[in-house]
Amino acid sequence: FVVRVWSAGHLQLAPSMLVPLREQDGCGMRRRPAGAAMSLSRIGTATALAWCLLLAQPLPAAGQLRVMTPDWLVREFRESMGRIDGSTATFGAPFYGDRVLGRLVYGESQLNHSHCVAEDYEVPKPAEFLSGTSRSEGVRLINIVMVRRGKCSFTTKVKVAYEKGAHAVLIVDREDSNLTSKDMANIIVADDGFGNKINIPSVLISKVEGRKLIQAVRRTQVVVELAWDLPTNHVVNVDLWMSSASRESLRFLKEFASKRRILNEVVNFQPHYAVFGIDGTDPKIYNDLCSDNSGQYCAEDPDGAGPITGKDVLAEDVRQLCIHTVHKVARVGNTERGGPHAVEYAAQYWDYIEKLGDSCPLDAPRPQDRFGLECSTKLMKQVGVDIQRVEDCVRVNATPYLQREREHPAWSPRALRINGWRYSGIPDADLVTRAICSGFITQPSECKAIIRPRDPMVPYLAEAEVKAVSFMQMMAWLLGVTLAIFAGLLLYKRHLKEEIRRAISQSVQEEVILEMSQYSKIGA
Repeated sequence: FVVRVWSAGHLQLAPSMLVPLREQDGCGMRRRPAGAAMSLSRIGTATALAWCLLLAQPLPAAGQLRVMTPDWLVREFRESMGRIDGSTATFGAPFYGDRVLGRLVYGESQLNHSHCVAEDYEVPKPAEFLSGTSRSEGVRLINIVMVRRGKCSFTTKVKVAYEKGAHAVLIVDREDSNLTSKDMANIIVADDGFGNKINIPSVLISKVEGRKLIQAVRRTQVVVELAWDLPTNHVVNVDLWMSSASRESLRFLKEFASKRRILNEVVNFQPHYAVFGIDGTDPKIYNDLCSDNSGQYCAEDPDGAGPITGKDVLAEDVRQLCIHTVHKVARVGNTERGGPHAVEYAAQYWDYIEKLGDSCPLDAPRPQDRFGLECSTKLMKQVGVDIQRVEDCVRVNATPYLQREREHPAWSPRALRINGWRYSGIPDADLVTRAICSGFITQPSECKAIIRPRDPMVPYLAEAEVKAVSFMQMMAWLLGVTLAIFAGLLLYKRHLKEEIRRAISQSVQEEVILEMSQYSKIGA
């Protein structure tokens, strides 16, 4: 069975919709019908089991691989013009907006561990340049390590490959798998809970294409191009699913807010919230998670045994939807070469959401400073939200909004869709912005102002990590300057003592000479 933890001690089960998979690297679940209620059971302290393969999803995050050399291998894929489609992992950092050349490397499994441990295989060291090929002369090539699926999680395989010098990873499906290249479009390669430190992209491909690539790599050097092509438009539409009490979602929105303001004339943004229903008769579950005892509208409990309940989360969900609706203003973005296009932007929503996590934390000691209505009202007043209009909206639209959110779930409670396309990668503001900016027919000047070039040879650092590194560098610099000043003062003090000692010695010697000369005169 596949389970998802919605709150401490609550497991979401969908036994009639599960697709069993034999390997440890994943579990499968077909998407539930819109509005279908989930059955919950209270089972003590639960352990989250992340699903690794989710089937039947539209518009996937496809990673495209195109064979460049050798020519005979390109002809092997002549029906697709050398192109191989795969499923991009939800962890890691794809090269959005870039087309990257790399060489495929493969190491045979020596210990029958299916590339799950470093000792199981060896791969050549990364090579930065090709030589001897007219097609790729002088081009920097990343190392794309190929591994076989099975016996351990996807994240484990990618982590091991990264430690061996991989800049990207191709995961070839098992030989006993029935998945074809077309099936890859409907597969989600998800994080097992340990992918937050992985910062290189990885793509799952079918066994048929993978077998051809492995055989070719055994014979000669294979050069491929990696790309992630999104559907394009003059205006990019972004849909984000989240929980209003999720620390991860609030952290991402805080980092993304400044970029959203810059993109306010070329990007449409629509927030969505994770709402589900419960079939059951346990009032304890209703009290913890749902708006009332009908169990129709429920949300995850963000703090387990803490004071915040699913009902509080639902209230904040509706409040945020109303803030966005009330303050949404139509703008006309004059995108380059595309003419005027209608864009809506809610400035007060972003002012509010940017500060919510810090101003109204879940664990604040005082109720008035904690996540909830009282703290939310103070924050709305602070950032200029029209509180009366928001309250009127909540009163009229609470039930319709919750019903709409429940009937239109995403593939995950935390999900992002760009131009109807499923985003894959770490939820980092800079990486998401790169994906958004690759969704324009003609990239606007706003994108060029906020995206810095990315070196595929260097592991991607999330924006929060960059800030942390910069702070640590600053502290190290200050410490170094302080130590240098302190050392300089010690040297100056030593030099001053020496000068004083020399001056005193010289003065004493002069005095002694003078006294001796006077003694000589008396003796004479």
